[in-house]
Amino acid sequence: MTTTDLNAPVASPRPSLTSPAAPGAPVPVASWPTEKPLFVLVVTSILLFALTMTGGCAALRPATVPLRAIDLARSAATDGGRCLVVLLPGRLDEPEKFRDAGFVRAVENRNLRLDLVAVDTHLGYYRARTVVDRLRTDVIAPARAAGYDTIWIAGPSLGGLGSLLYLRDHPEDLAGVFAIAPYLGETSVIDEIERAGGPAKWLPPTTFDQNDVGRELWSWLGPWTSAAQPEPRVPLHLAWGTADGFDRANRMLAALLPPERVYTAPGGHDWNVWERLWEEFLDRTMRTTPAALCAPPAP
Repeated sequence: MTTTDLNAPVASPRPSLTSPAAPGAPVPVASWPTEKPLFVLVVTSILLFALTMTGGCAALRPATVPLRAIDLARSAATDGGRCLVVLLPGRLDEPEKFRDAGFVRAVENRNLRLDLVAVDTHLGYYRARTVVDRLRTDVIAPARAAGYDTIWIAGPSLGGLGSLLYLRDHPEDLAGVFAIAPYLGETSVIDEIERAGGPAKWLPPTTFDQNDVGRELWSWLGPWTSAAQPEPRVPLHLAWGTADGFDRANRMLAALLPPERVYTAPGGHDWNVWERLWEEFLDRTMRTTPAALCAPPAP
């Protein structure tokens, strides 16, 4: 498998999923779907975090249509691999960062029948409240039409959160999710849930304050991961660095998941750690069932 030249056509039996880089019309804020209150809470927290980390000067790019997507890797399998991973970047990162950070090289080195598409789901789409809808319209639906029958979503930090949001809204579209160090709520919320004895014993409020991101998120995550949910559920895989500021929240979610779907590595909230976790995920999951379509071809 070789890395795709973004300026050259891809030799593949499947149509390219890459969308034009030229900007389209900005998505109006008025198009925010009011039936999804979690977006209201998540966006407020994300924007405040971004402004804090950039000295209050973060200029959000417009949420153009369609999403910009780039083909990072195409499988060289002669049977036309049908496995795709859609990669969502971290806060303020470009989708090309996945190539620079070694995600593509890791797939190539393992000869996986796995295609990679990275999507420019920047903060503007969260502000416009359209990130899930645009992903489904511009990336997931065309991938299905192109013949992919195994689609995963993965991403670090903000991309991990976006992966969870898509899983919440459209699990039927996915074969799995790999969330790397996702934001899971404020420290005060994690404290509250721990004092209650964990997500299974914690009772979320019946209504949520506008900025109550964590409680709204866990009101979905807790029940979704419980044994009372019908099987089969879309497998959620979770990874993070043990020195990450999100360590405690991620450990709390990990306790609700099967151990084989949890990955940790020394280090903090950075791409070096995330690339090591990606490699472990490929070795433990994409080489074996239930992701057999992504495994290397038989010798």
